Amino acid sequence: MKRMWAAVVAAGLVALSGCSIGGEPEGKPSPTTTPTLAEPVELDYFATLTVDDSAGHALVTDWVEEKLRAIDSTGEELWSIDAYINDEGGGSEAYSVGDLVIVNDYSGTVTAYTWEDGEEAWSFDIPGPDDACHEQMAFGSRSTGLGNRLGEDDLLLLEYSGMRMDGHCTPTSEAGNAVLFALDPSTGVEAWPSLSIDDDGRTFGGSLIHLAPDRKNAVMSWQSGEDSMVTRISLDTGRHATVPITKARAIDDSGGEHFDVFPTSDETTLTYLFGAEDPDDPMSQAFSRAAELTLPAGLKETDSATLAADSGPNAATMEDTTDPMCSTDFTFTPEGRAACLQLQLFASAVKYQGSDGSPEGWFADAPEMAFDTVLYSGAPRTVPFDSRGKAAVLAPGPDGGVVAIDTATGKTAWNAGDYRSTTPWGGEGVLPDVGLVVLTDNKKTSFYDSDTGRLVEEHKADQYDELTSGYSTILVAGEKSTTMWAVVDT
Repeated sequence: MKRMWAAVVAAGLVALSGCSIGGEPEGKPSPTTTPTLAEPVELDYFATLTVDDSAGHALVTDWVEEKLRAIDSTGEELWSIDAYINDEGGGSEAYSVGDLVIVNDYSGTVTAYTWEDGEEAWSFDIPGPDDACHEQMAFGSRSTGLGNRLGEDDLLLLEYSGMRMDGHCTPTSEAGNAVLFALDPSTGVEAWPSLSIDDDGRTFGGSLIHLAPDRKNAVMSWQSGEDSMVTRISLDTGRHATVPITKARAIDDSGGEHFDVFPTSDETTLTYLFGAEDPDDPMSQAFSRAAELTLPAGLKETDSATLAADSGPNAATMEDTTDPMCSTDFTFTPEGRAACLQLQLFASAVKYQGSDGSPEGWFADAPEMAFDTVLYSGAPRTVPFDSRGKAAVLAPGPDGGVVAIDTATGKTAWNAGDYRSTTPWGGEGVLPDVGLVVLTDNKKTSFYDSDTGRLVEEHKADQYDELTSGYSTILVAGEKSTTMWAVVDT
């Protein structure tokens, strides 16, 4: 099988001047390397990618043996640990920072291991008694980095994802029931004190916070007694401001107590999402409604350990809208651009809606079959990529094939193929170092040039193969084995 197209890393030559004592010229340029997509490797087990780094390591989940396996770019196993797998098919979460890989296995302890040999570098025990109202095993995780790779100033956030309300429990601490911890991923030390809600507070389960497009702030929706609350958190310090929105919610006629809020690039403008979403009906999410929620400017932040409102009951306003708005978590390109893509069902049309973080979103034409192939509940998440200096996302094209949609405008950046698949997408990924975006669909895995949409290469895949990706590794899992592509330096 031929070696795939590679992107050449530009290297400037250092001017030579003078000589060394031995007569050799000084300033000799150091060797350069070229990132290249290596030939595919077969793993003899069903695996999905959990996280990778930029140095030839990947952590994969072996679902049959229930193991997390650290492998190198040849598929050779370096070490393994037991993996957490829940009844809905969810697994352990992991993040890469430097030479460490951090695992949240929902045991109540987060542990960092060295990539090379699996030696434990640090661990963090989520505090609380055994009968804590917010039990340790109900804390999910996310990073403020790009995906699950963390940089120098990024944080690992542990967020409460449960909704215990039985009353027969003990508060986490004197501050109340902990909902959010922020860790320095290099050391496991708390970057700022944890945040809690009081005995009257409750969360709604699932994602607790949503990151703003700048990844420097987050917003949280919750309830305190009969009052609805929105909290904005500065992620660099943990300082926060809470606004009651009970009166503003008057336009919410869904009859449900649950609601969610999502940030935009304007810190005073949020998207308020409501509707009669039925967890047993994945199509119900298509009928959710959105409103524009406006918070007062210049909110006073506090460093109190317990979240509480510090502004009047009429501080927030809300306006129902049918304009396109982003009402889901942003995802980010390898260069840090924010992207949002959703489906919206109208009486006579199906539309994509999305944004690049702006409060004003866009609509774009979508095929009816998009509901059957992608973006339904449980489908692989959209993976945005950088295309000619802009953020783009892949989606089924209205006229067949696949389109790359500019997330700032909703316009088509490029399109490829003319097929019309009727089976779920197997997933998509991006390999920025070699300029490729990858899609498993229509019984094949296709590698496209991220700038032009040019088809670089295709590989056969089975109908229900599943693609997962980091930024240097692609896995396509079949029923009994997995094909791996890794970016290597040559």
